[in-house]
Order: sequence, then structure tokens, then C-alpha cells
Amino acid sequence: MTKSISLIAAAVAVAALTTAPALAAKVEKVSSKSITVGGKTYSVSGKRTKVMISGKAGSRDAIKVGMDCDVKGTGEASEISCK
Repeated sequence: MTKSISLIAAAVAVAALTTAPALAAKVEKVSSKSITVGGKTYSVSGKRTKVMISGKAGSRDAIKVGMDCDVKGTGEASEISCK
């Protein structure tokens, strides 16, 4: 019984880390492989990060300073949605 509870608690902790809430704010800084939004810097993968610009698929090169973006993920952005 104790092992089951420990496993469930560990699974919940992992799920919380991998599905971090979206952070919505203006883009402050952009480089070829990272983005800073709301004071937090995320790495941006050309393959693993899904980028949406105004509801359409985009690339990390399309993200510009001053855009309003929602970022999901911790450390590495899993999804970036900009307006």
C-alpha cells in the first residue's frame, strides 16, 4: 500500500513538472535558441518546440521582441503561441 501511494505521488510530481502552466507576457529578448518572456528565459528547439504565430504554425525566427506570447514548459519551451 505504501509503495502504491509513493508511486502515485511521484507520478503527480512528474506530471506537474512536465505540464507547467503557460506564461503570458511580452517577449523581452530573442536569440537563435532562446526566448525571454516575463523575466524567464526558455530554450527553444527547432524540432521539439511548437511555435504558433497568430494561430498559424510558425518558426522560432518569426518571434520578435515586443510580441505577446504564451509559453508552456520549464527550461525548454514545449509550445510558444504569439499574437
